Amino acid sequence: MDLSTSPDMTFDLTVAETRVLGCLIEKESTTPDQYPLSTNSLRSAANQKTSRDPVLDLSEYDIDAAMLALRDRGLARSLRPSGSRAWKHRHVVDEVLPLGPGEKAVVAVLLLRGAQTSGELRTRTERIHAFPNAEAVDTVLAQLATAPKPYVRNIGRSPGQSQDRFEHCLSDAHESQDTSRQRALFHRFVELHETGCFLVPNPWDRGSALHFQRTGAPALATTSSGFARSMGKQDQQVSRDELVDHVSELTTVLDSPLTVDSEVLYPQEPGGIVRTVQLLAQAGAAGCSIEDYDPTTRSILPIAEATSRVAEAVEACAQHQLVLTARAENYLYGSRDFDDTLQRLQSFAEAGAAVLYAPGLEDPTEIELVTTSCERPVNVLLRPNGPSISELERLGVRRISVGGALQMDAYDYAEARVRDMLAPPPSA
Repeated sequence: MDLSTSPDMTFDLTVAETRVLGCLIEKESTTPDQYPLSTNSLRSAANQKTSRDPVLDLSEYDIDAAMLALRDRGLARSLRPSGSRAWKHRHVVDEVLPLGPGEKAVVAVLLLRGAQTSGELRTRTERIHAFPNAEAVDTVLAQLATAPKPYVRNIGRSPGQSQDRFEHCLSDAHESQDTSRQRALFHRFVELHETGCFLVPNPWDRGSALHFQRTGAPALATTSSGFARSMGKQDQQVSRDELVDHVSELTTVLDSPLTVDSEVLYPQEPGGIVRTVQLLAQAGAAGCSIEDYDPTTRSILPIAEATSRVAEAVEACAQHQLVLTARAENYLYGSRDFDDTLQRLQSFAEAGAAVLYAPGLEDPTEIELVTTSCERPVNVLLRPNGPSISELERLGVRRISVGGALQMDAYDYAEARVRDMLAPPPSA
């Protein structure tokens, strides 16, 4: 299809309009017997829990409003068949935009699932249009990106990915303030890992976050144990909703990137890891982590299962622009098996993790073996008996965290002060 005749139109579609248009294009090919779609069918398609990003909960009113806007732009039509009280909806993109089947399929999947690589697009467009090879997808993307009025744009690679990602240009060209801010924080966090060694203090509430930010620390990290203690709970007893609310509270007062100690990313339900990543991104996080310790069995996961979870989290983080840290927890749970720890970190790196972390490592030789053999930025927990910050930097460490230690110091100091106040005065 010749895109040189691309009309000079700016659509500025809303999230709901984007979703509805993508669904109409998709369902025309995947469920032709049910097409055009009723309002209820269109709402169900728009609110699917799978193959959609973000997951939405559009009402019937939202669907009707989106269809009205699409009709006004000439992109869709609604009709009521003779003898029926239900309206049916279809797209008429072919009448407005010079898109062939391949171009239309790519645009539809970008409308439905956000930014993706060409490899992801080839897989996800198969039910709408089967591309013969990866090169065919690249050709379509190049044509869409170089049209007089581009339909897609290249937004670069995410950590752990080898391919550039593309997003559609049918929404408002001006990002929302929140989206623009989050993207800037993500890129700043990525750059920190590429330019040297830096410290991430671990706040446990908004007050501590503000105090740590005032020190000039370039980024911060939550602490699962510290946050749990602040709620009167034990580590690994915090619910996902509580964690997401906590992250939202911190990001509203921070100007620095925040990465989240998100334990195992709540995989208990199907798609749990992907959903947790999405929620953390929406809460304003710039990064998150995933551990290989299973609190339900109180054991370290087999390396294959742990790596599979890391790979799932890598894909989700790439889609939502979060820096993923993969953690090997042996040393925190009594196993000082360095060979197994190193093998796990290397496996996590091969799965695409952006940062590697084995909390508890103290031996300089072991730390240096990790930094020199894993080809990923390494985070190390600062330990009282371990190397200093300057020594860790010399060993090749890129990021240093302190975990819940600062909170425990603050709580211990406050408790000691109160005990002193309550102590009876010395007898005369």
